[in-house]
Amino acid sequence: MIESIDMKKYYQLYDPKNPTEKMRYPYRYGKVKSPSEKRIEKVRGKKLTDFNILYCYATIPFRFPSIFALPPFFHAVLWDFFFPQYFRKLKLTRTPIKHVDHALDEKVPFRPDYVGRYMDFINIWIRPMAMIMHRFGTIQGAPLCAEWLRYITLAYHEAMSMYRISMTTTYRPKTDSKKMRALYAADPHYMCVPSLHIAIVCLTYSFYRMIFERENFTEEEKRQWNKELFDCASGIGETVLYVKQHSVNCIPAALYMLTKIVPELFTAEMADEFIASLFEHVDDIERSDVEQIREHIRFTFERFMLSGAEDTDWTAPVRTWLSGYEAHTPYYAQI
Repeated sequence: MIESIDMKKYYQLYDPKNPTEKMRYPYRYGKVKSPSEKRIEKVRGKKLTDFNILYCYATIPFRFPSIFALPPFFHAVLWDFFFPQYFRKLKLTRTPIKHVDHALDEKVPFRPDYVGRYMDFINIWIRPMAMIMHRFGTIQGAPLCAEWLRYITLAYHEAMSMYRISMTTTYRPKTDSKKMRALYAADPHYMCVPSLHIAIVCLTYSFYRMIFERENFTEEEKRQWNKELFDCASGIGETVLYVKQHSVNCIPAALYMLTKIVPELFTAEMADEFIASLFEHVDDIERSDVEQIREHIRFTFERFMLSGAEDTDWTAPVRTWLSGYEAHTPYYAQI
């Protein structure tokens, strides 16, 4: 479980115009010292993809306070994501499962060759931690990594509050791709609304956007790494639709959830920025179809925002929508 914070009270008291220090940084582990010029120079100009994720595995479990943030994170991944799906697959539980496919999903071609890019959503949030540990040193970097781990734990925990009520799925095409078939075998695919893929990649770039400002990163670093993280997040947002792991309906629910659970990091304006970036540079989808996809995501997101404006339970408008939703059956489910 995440560290005890009364989320309902937090939603009610958070004032975006005049937040307290605690509300601006609710998961902060104290202040850290600025790195030396030598350390800054050591990482200058590097892409986040240049940082080896193995460095995190070799340092984070052995530093305070990151060592204490890991058990709640692993607990959330297992008990708020993997185990509930396998329990349902084995019929050990009876949580209802509902399809959430939309006709617009068929406008996006099936691209099994994108599965590697799809799976990169794990590394997208580990690489910045490796950069942090190099730039600040492992002792000063550990509190920042712990802060991130508390946020991602929150995302898993909050998403489960929806999955516990109703699991959701989409139709997945038959494929000869070995990697896609391995994904199908490993993933029961019962947790689509909200999409944790989308929630995590958007949480990643919004968290580090805050960190870069708060910890006084150089303008060069902010410009380079903010763009890299945002572009990766947008690319993975596209890929969840290309590999048919999610529907266009899964994205707005994830964006809406973030605006409610981490208002200090993620805003409606940032959600709109993310939506507008989707399929901006692709050539395998008609531009008119791209606009329809974006408009549907934006409309559904705004519907959730309006319906949940006065509600402290972010799942309420999503549950209302889901209860009345009639899923589209795509052509590949009929083959």
